[in-house]
Amino acid sequence: PPWGTRPPSSPPGRMSSPPGRMSKLSERVAMADVAALEAEIDRLHAYCERHGLNSRGVSDIVGREFALPVDAEHKATVLQVTTAAQPHMRAFHLAWLGFFSTFFSTFAPAPLMPYIKPALGISKREAAVAGMASVGSTIFFRLIMGLVADTIGARRGMAACLLVTTLPILGMMYVQDATGFIVCRGLIGISLASFVACQAWVSVMFSKPIVGLANATAGGWGNLGGGITNLAMPFVFLAVRDSFAPGDDDAAWRLCFWLPALLHFGTGLATLTGRDLPDGNVDELELSGAKQKSRSDVVLKVGFSNLNGWLLCVLYGMSFGVELTVTNEAATYFFEYHGLSVKLAGALASCFGLMNLFARSLGGIASDWLGKRFGMPGRIWSLWISQALEGVFCCLLGLTTSGMALEEIPASNTAGRCVLLLSVFSIFVQMAEGGTYAIVPQVSRSALGVVSGIVGAGGNLGSVVTTAAFFASSDARTDDSFIKMGLAIVASSCLCALLYWPDEGGALLGPRALGRFNPQLVLPPEGYGGADVIDLSGFAKGAPATARSTVLSTVKLSESVSTASEYESSADAENGDGSKESAAAPAATQPSKLCSAELRSVLSSDAVEQALKGLALSPAELRHEDALDALRLESPGLSTDELRRRAMSAGGATDRSALELV
Repeated sequence: PPWGTRPPSSPPGRMSSPPGRMSKLSERVAMADVAALEAEIDRLHAYCERHGLNSRGVSDIVGREFALPVDAEHKATVLQVTTAAQPHMRAFHLAWLGFFSTFFSTFAPAPLMPYIKPALGISKREAAVAGMASVGSTIFFRLIMGLVADTIGARRGMAACLLVTTLPILGMMYVQDATGFIVCRGLIGISLASFVACQAWVSVMFSKPIVGLANATAGGWGNLGGGITNLAMPFVFLAVRDSFAPGDDDAAWRLCFWLPALLHFGTGLATLTGRDLPDGNVDELELSGAKQKSRSDVVLKVGFSNLNGWLLCVLYGMSFGVELTVTNEAATYFFEYHGLSVKLAGALASCFGLMNLFARSLGGIASDWLGKRFGMPGRIWSLWISQALEGVFCCLLGLTTSGMALEEIPASNTAGRCVLLLSVFSIFVQMAEGGTYAIVPQVSRSALGVVSGIVGAGGNLGSVVTTAAFFASSDARTDDSFIKMGLAIVASSCLCALLYWPDEGGALLGPRALGRFNPQLVLPPEGYGGADVIDLSGFAKGAPATARSTVLSTVKLSESVSTASEYESSADAENGDGSKESAAAPAATQPSKLCSAELRSVLSSDAVEQALKGLALSPAELRHEDALDALRLESPGLSTDELRRRAMSAGGATDRSALELV
């Protein structure tokens, strides 16, 4: 019968069922109703989670409830860009905003080159060298950032990258010649290593089914800085010249660099408010025992020995590298070839970068969609098709004016057609980038940061190569260079055929088609986890926050005692009066050794306070607190103070009957 209704009584004149049989029937009906109700509740939870609600109340290992629904590893299962809640969406927004800031500052000089070149006497070749320096200087630092992300966390790497490179941005205001300009652009370009931190940080926050979308959106919104700077800096220049340097173009372009400098500094400080991993920061998690300590030697060997990572490195060089090259060339192309004003040339060139607002996310969405249906081969085909079409439209852009004399191009009215082709070209560039970094998290979990660094470095190296090969020559026409670069892109996309995963296959090969061959040439040690692997076995999963506030829950006691023992050993050395500290010092004096600046630098103030409280207890008191902790998990409705009050009333007893819990 439906829930809440009674079965009808037996009709008159008919013998009723025996009591025993009726009891069993009622029990089966009740069990069926309970099962149906539980299934309905599960459907309600699934509905809520699809809409971004953590309806199950899942919390991290110290009881902080997540704002978004999460999987078993506490990675978010949805991307909800309208919130900046800790930890998932705060990390997402700080990651793309940090990368946006570095992209904005790196390419801020490009739309101002018509003013900078005559002021500093920069030739076309020197301008090309400065462009290569801005994107090439970060190659080595992207590799370093990958190691940083795997060992101390992407958040710190991002913050350091932003704050340190604020100085050369300010230095751009004082350059006097081409050499100083090239050096400053190279130093500012180091900040593009933030891209690796951006992708590694987002990768550890979101689950596998949506990590492609999350990575692509964060990377795309960060890349948007290139379009925004082309669009905004000419207007910033005009505003600065009219307000602070009337008639002085040289002073005006120099003052413009206050904007990217402030953007770097403010975003760098904001980044420090995020969290390394869903459950906390790296140092705290390692000290608590929830996270295995990362080994730099392992992540380097594993990351550098994966063949898929190197193939993606080349492929990314022909998508992101091409984007960097075009961002450096587009404004000058419209100014010199189509005879447009500096302001209009910058606005039209910004169309290329503005496609990042949605196009890179399209690449991630396509990769996730095909990945769900066809596995890794689907993701590879998504990348292959996007990159091939990228090359086709690059060729079409160049073919629009390649047969014309330079003096005929402004009168040909082809600027509009070139902008349209540039925009479509950009869409496939961004989709290829999004498709690449939808695959990167699947390459090597043990060395995710290093692989991200290798692929990211390939992007910048690709820009250096394409600029040197196609645009650096003083007599090379820009439209002919677009054609040559497009052909190179189409050819390089065929490398997708070589990507292969033993358990899933590749674009043209099935699983185990190559026998025992594994593109991961050096395997990680047995039991070694990645930078995002958290061991939740020592913590109560899914328990409400009120069930985890006793003194032993934030930092495991064994780790605290071990740390305290190290300080105690060092304290056994001679004191100033020549005496030695007794090994039998009272327990109350030992916690003071835990208050050093070294330990406080890796523990939050709450964690230090709770560890100190734990160490100040005697063995009997520790057993008493441990018993209370167990009772709290069984009785989440009672506070710690209430349990302690009942224990005191019962003369210190901690059994359930004495505390009136049964």
